[in-house]
Amino acid sequence: MASKSDEHVFDEVMVQVGDSGKFQKNYNIIFNLIFVAVATMASFNPIISLAAPDHWCKVPGRELTNFSIEEWKNFTIPRNNGTYEFNQCKMYNRTNETTDDFATVECLHGWEYDKTYYTETIVTQENWVCDKNMYATNLLGFGKIGEILGTLLSQLGDVYGRRPIFYGSIIIIVVGRIGLLLSSGVYLLFVIFLIIGSLSSMPLFQGPLVISVEISSVEDRAFIPLMQCIGWTAGLCLAPMLYWVLGEWKSFILITTLPLILFLFVHKYMIESPRWLASKGQMKKCVTQLRKIAKINNSTVTDKVLVSLSKETPQPEKNFGVMSLFSSCRLAIKSTLVITGWICYMIIYFILFLNVNNLKGNPFMNYFWQGLAELPGYLLGKYLSDAIGRKYTKFTGCIAIALIAVVAAYVLSFSGHVIIISVCAIIMKFVSSVVFYAINLQTLEIYPTCLRQTGYSMGFLVGSVFGIVAPYITFLGTSVHQSLPYVIIAVLAVLGGFSGIFLPETLNEKLPETVAEAEQFGADQKVWSRPRGKILTHKTVPNDVI
Repeated sequence: MASKSDEHVFDEVMVQVGDSGKFQKNYNIIFNLIFVAVATMASFNPIISLAAPDHWCKVPGRELTNFSIEEWKNFTIPRNNGTYEFNQCKMYNRTNETTDDFATVECLHGWEYDKTYYTETIVTQENWVCDKNMYATNLLGFGKIGEILGTLLSQLGDVYGRRPIFYGSIIIIVVGRIGLLLSSGVYLLFVIFLIIGSLSSMPLFQGPLVISVEISSVEDRAFIPLMQCIGWTAGLCLAPMLYWVLGEWKSFILITTLPLILFLFVHKYMIESPRWLASKGQMKKCVTQLRKIAKINNSTVTDKVLVSLSKETPQPEKNFGVMSLFSSCRLAIKSTLVITGWICYMIIYFILFLNVNNLKGNPFMNYFWQGLAELPGYLLGKYLSDAIGRKYTKFTGCIAIALIAVVAAYVLSFSGHVIIISVCAIIMKFVSSVVFYAINLQTLEIYPTCLRQTGYSMGFLVGSVFGIVAPYITFLGTSVHQSLPYVIIAVLAVLGGFSGIFLPETLNEKLPETVAEAEQFGADQKVWSRPRGKILTHKTVPNDVI
């Protein structure tokens, strides 16, 4: 294994090339802000398109009367027992008009849909309601399966490089989304193309994030995920507004997906990670990428330094993929805790997101406000992560979510006060953003360079596996009791909070470069220890330590 001084050669050269210069700033604006906003819209456009607006049996004949829609529904549609809501799947069979006691039957002529907000969704086009009301829910579950398979694609970034996986992810999601438009009337095709498009859900965002972390200074590490979070929020807020304007799902899918193709041609800034190349012993290619960075940064790094780096022949770090995450007891415990945190977060986030369609009022504004609530959450997450540490930020955020979820469940147990529930949902979305920021940063910083993308994607993978249950949990909220999703959120939040408190604090710590460093990372910390007060880097550590 290389000596510690050899391990820090790259860091020293990176400082001379520029680890906080014009290249990094432009890269983050293009790929961690603008691209992420577009990719977020493309990733979530099927969820919005699968909305099921209010519907009722279509009964011909209203055109022959002067009845309003509401009057015609009173005449032809029964109400649910004990409520004033119209039944969505039954109609009166008025074969005997001499009595007011009419039998009810299943819809005989199809359905009519409330077009107050949606002109057409996938559900209204395909009539996935009543006896087919699980079709959309199952599609969301299949989408999660695609995300799970996509994490395997993301892990290939540690084997074949960050850049080729990033480009492949763009092509895959474009093919998957366009395929949805060609699948009308064939449910199996919807499933296949939704899975294909979902393969890119993680590598689309992870590639640019990891590359940026690996070419940036320690001081900038916390800012990079914030850029992605801002782009994410922008995409979440812009997507429902576009649907509101367009009204129908096909043009919405196209407009929110095709702009991704433009990013295939930004070769000047989409480099391969020089740190990854160095970890693989590909020093000449590493130097080529460093020259690109140095040129844009107008750095004064000399050719002599780069040539000397290209002659380095470090032993490539052995990488056994996912197995390396559990190669020792210490690393296995850390990986288990990280994965547990991702499981709890992913289920909570998708319950909150999918449950928007169950909220009353304007669905687009519901999406907008919940999306907008994430931005201040990310800002607070960055502040708290730098002030009190990553794990304390995650812990306090999870406990706050649990308390708010208990309030929401209690309110729903005796009333359905729309304003209180909507406010609770927005606050939970806000706090979940704080938690995400902390767990995202913590995961990136715990694993070494050779396992960073694998470790991150593994947490996302297992979280997505358990996230498959989210659509069915939200379905319980409509079929059993509205409070059930919030009870489950409270339990998961407590579990997620306590799982993270046993991870080492990563604030002001140097990123581990090797598996051996990752194993020992945090060994000198106690469970409730506070973060270090000084950033530990090769710039500040005495020479005798290095």
